[in-house]
Amino acid sequence: MKSFLQLNTIFVSILIESMPFVLIGVFISGIIQMFVTEEMVKKWVPKNKVLAVLYSTMIGALFPACECGIVPITRRLVAKGVPLHAAVPFMLTGPIINPVVLFATYIAFGSNLKMLLYRSIFAVIVAVVIGLILSIQYYIS
Repeated sequence: MKSFLQLNTIFVSILIESMPFVLIGVFISGIIQMFVTEEMVKKWVPKNKVLAVLYSTMIGALFPACECGIVPITRRLVAKGVPLHAAVPFMLTGPIINPVVLFATYIAFGSNLKMLLYRSIFAVIVAVVIGLILSIQYYIS
């Protein structure tokens, strides 16, 4: 019985902690739906697939959203015409290396700049590689 109560406490606390971020993501997704047109997306996303992957990776790095908030935003961007090979790197870098998370990483590791750089570099590498794989997959199918 004690284990069930602990599980329940942890579940409720995680739910309460993540809810504001999900709501922020849904709110931003709604703003994208209302104010961003498909034509705007076509102007912003480069036609070159490699440039699109790099561009979306860097935009994701600047976008302060967590894992639970970035999903509705990315879904809305894909619905507006952002290609999958550009949307996924955005979704991968947004929660991992945005300015808020980088600051928290820096503080959590005792002001260790090396850990901050490792996190940033490896997140960018993973996002770019996955985006490039998706661009090749998109090209083949």
